[in-house]
Amino acid sequence: MLTIVSNQKIFTTKDLGPIVKRGRARYHLTQTALAEHANVSRGVVQKLEQGRGTVALDNALRILHILSLDLLIESRSEAETDLSPRD
Repeated sequence: MLTIVSNQKIFTTKDLGPIVKRGRARYHLTQTALAEHANVSRGVVQKLEQGRGTVALDNALRILHILSLDLLIESRSEAETDLSPRD
């Protein structure tokens, strides 16, 4: 069983990229092999891992599913809510 636990908050694809890359490495998959399993192009995997450009959410979710990774969304408390833009 593969277990990757990350309590890291993800605000951008740059935050998600290293988690995806570690997951791919644990399964000993190349970017091409992961892309084939997720039915996306290798460029999508590459962009996601490097945090470049934009990746469609459905593609990111397919990749996470193949790597047995879940995306958990939690509501922030009112005190933590900050509506200012992130860099």
